[in-house]
Amino acid sequence: MRLINSIIAVIVALLVILFAVSNRQPVTIEIWPFPYQLALGLYAVILLALAVGFIAGAIGMWLVGGQKRRELRRLRRQTRDLEESLARQQVSADNT
Repeated sequence: MRLINSIIAVIVALLVILFAVSNRQPVTIEIWPFPYQLALGLYAVILLALAVGFIAGAIGMWLVGGQKRRELRRLRRQTRDLEESLARQQVSADNT
């Protein structure tokens, strides 16, 4: 599995490099409320937009998963408590 992941990572890296080399034209970026302009290569603008989208999606998924993680922690605590209770009962049953 590790080999397959490495091969896929190398292929994706090569595609990103080819994309960057093929799209070096300068593009002027201006965000409306700010008076600043920034000249970047087209590849940088597209890769930056992808990175921002990925990070925003990851944060959104992390926030949505908060309730599930909380429930999982509660269930793990409950399971641990029940296992400890069962072990105590088994010990007391063996002593009688």
